[in-house]
Amino acid sequence: MIHSIWNDVCQQPTLAANHQHYEKHVSDSTAQLQQCISNILALLDDRASVLTRCVNFAAALRDATAMQEISPMSPLGYLRAATIYSEQGKQQDAITSCYKGLNALDINDPGYSKLEETRLVATQRTARRIDFISQLPLDIVLHVLFPMLMGDDNDDGVYDDWDLCPYLDVSRMWFERLFQACSGEFHFKLNTNRPSNRITRYAQHTMTLRINSYSLGNWYSDFLRDANLCSLWEIKITGLHAIKDVDYFVSSLKSVGNTLTQLTIMSRPSRPFAPRSYFTDTANEPQPPLRIADILINCPHLVTLHITYRFDIDFSAVPLTKTWPQLTMLFLSHRNSDISNGQFVAMLKRLPSLYKLVLYPCIETQPMTTIQRYCPSMRELELVTKRTESSPARLEHQHDDQWIHEGAGLKRITLLEDTQQHDAWIDMSETLKQHHNTLVHLRLRLDYAGNNDHEIFSLEYPCLKALNLQINNLNNVCFGWWIIEKAPLLEELKITADVIRLNPVLLNFTPPPTLRKLVMHLYGVTRPDDVTVIERFLGCFNQQKEGCSIKHLALRFDNRGGDDVTPDILLPSISQLDQLQHLGILYSPIEPTLWMFDDFILKLVKACPNLLSLETDNDISSRAYVIKDLKRFQHLRHITFRMDATGSESSKGEWDDSNQWYAFGTFSQLRSIRVWSYGEVNHVFIRYLKAHRPDINVVAL
Repeated sequence: MIHSIWNDVCQQPTLAANHQHYEKHVSDSTAQLQQCISNILALLDDRASVLTRCVNFAAALRDATAMQEISPMSPLGYLRAATIYSEQGKQQDAITSCYKGLNALDINDPGYSKLEETRLVATQRTARRIDFISQLPLDIVLHVLFPMLMGDDNDDGVYDDWDLCPYLDVSRMWFERLFQACSGEFHFKLNTNRPSNRITRYAQHTMTLRINSYSLGNWYSDFLRDANLCSLWEIKITGLHAIKDVDYFVSSLKSVGNTLTQLTIMSRPSRPFAPRSYFTDTANEPQPPLRIADILINCPHLVTLHITYRFDIDFSAVPLTKTWPQLTMLFLSHRNSDISNGQFVAMLKRLPSLYKLVLYPCIETQPMTTIQRYCPSMRELELVTKRTESSPARLEHQHDDQWIHEGAGLKRITLLEDTQQHDAWIDMSETLKQHHNTLVHLRLRLDYAGNNDHEIFSLEYPCLKALNLQINNLNNVCFGWWIIEKAPLLEELKITADVIRLNPVLLNFTPPPTLRKLVMHLYGVTRPDDVTVIERFLGCFNQQKEGCSIKHLALRFDNRGGDDVTPDILLPSISQLDQLQHLGILYSPIEPTLWMFDDFILKLVKACPNLLSLETDNDISSRAYVIKDLKRFQHLRHITFRMDATGSESSKGEWDDSNQWYAFGTFSQLRSIRVWSYGEVNHVFIRYLKAHRPDINVVAL
């Protein structure tokens, strides 16, 4: 029941029979009180009306609220509040105010019908749609309005269904314009454990579906079966957990198999720069495997298949005549999924058009002649071996060169040895003899136990542009260390500190003049002597005849060096790279307390004033003074940094840190920002930056 002190005060009291001669006096006083209240309400109503015309809506609403408190049974306060809300365009609030008054008043009150009429008008205004989209220039709608409304944080054209679908439902014109903005196709990402019903309505126009997590029930499998996804060509699941009915999920792919060309299934999402192995590890819980043969049978038109989930590669139940000639890229990686030699060859026979193949783990490497016999289009090969014992048949086809055609060699090879046999270099030696003239990218993690094979050491690599060298066992030297000086066009070198320490000849090597990018993994660098080795290696680039060629340097530290091995110690060597434009300083795992990044920035400004880009795994977003220091780099255009999910976010989803905004907002020379996080990136911050600094390209990794 609505109550006010004035309800009781303005009611005429009942007098005892022996005081009836005072009744007229009490009645007159009560009438004057009621008139006084009416006058107050009239004055407040008049003032609220004037304040509304002056666009002082807050003060006007204050008076309307006071009217309701003074006389809850009067329609004036509710009518005035509804009018104010309506003037502001807040029709739903106007309707709420009318309902509040209708609940308080008697149905026979003259003001009741006025409140009902006001509510109907507000309801009609709520349903009204203004077609301004068709009046705006198409270019403004497509490239300014819609990107601002929908918030494509990654600039990849893939939208959260909750962001895009409401705009599709506004009107036919909105749908048509959005359809144009999305180039006639919709790309959705699902962040919940159930698909939006709105996606089903636009299923025939949906080309891409991306799911961050899939673990509970069969909702996604049922969705694929029931929705009319007749144009779907890509599915990407970045967090498939150990679901029980994997076979049901695989069978549901048949519903979209006629159009699906890209399929990615990952057991967990990857995080940029996070400490992790090259390939995805398995989760602790047991996982029923995905049967690759069944996936290919259900999706016969796949061009790319990327699996980092436990898989089964058995093709024995598939007829030998069954092939998938459209599949060109196959990526299979999971620590608990072994690939035997027989399975390897059986798979190759059925995939004749493979261009790129990534497999982990293989029992052992296959002779390249065998691979190219069945897959003559193969140009990129990445293998991780975990052989437990040597095989006598390994070299059976090693010298069968009839399948190697001139100009048809591999362009990219990655071979990582994950065993204690340390003899995969034998296969690799034969491979290099066959493909050294065509290789463009080469990554090796192999131990070399040979006896300085002159034939291998003398091979030239005329096309090699990127070389990545690692070592598996500190008791052996790295296979391939000599390749650096045999690649005259080398542009990028990634190397670990262990490779350099175990091959002292690298401390006096002559870098090719084309080398532009150097990435050094300083894991295990714990002593001052180790630092000296790294300094000498970096010094080789200052002795180039044509001048230092390095423009991009990335250093990855670990925490075992403590305070003795920090970026500060290597700063003098870094500063000698006088052509340096891009610098990355990363830790794995991250321990920001080990060294003071803030102090390092001040030193770096003096040492490398011409930097164009800086990459760090520190969370600098919440430290405005660090951003202020970064402005000292007059030429700095690009920043990459980590950002925790927490931040100064208001209850309305708006960024609420003026210091932070001022720091980024006045960073005039900045042109791009890349943000990543181990958890969920703060998309509110990213959208705020995009809205207020449209000249900066902001991307969430």
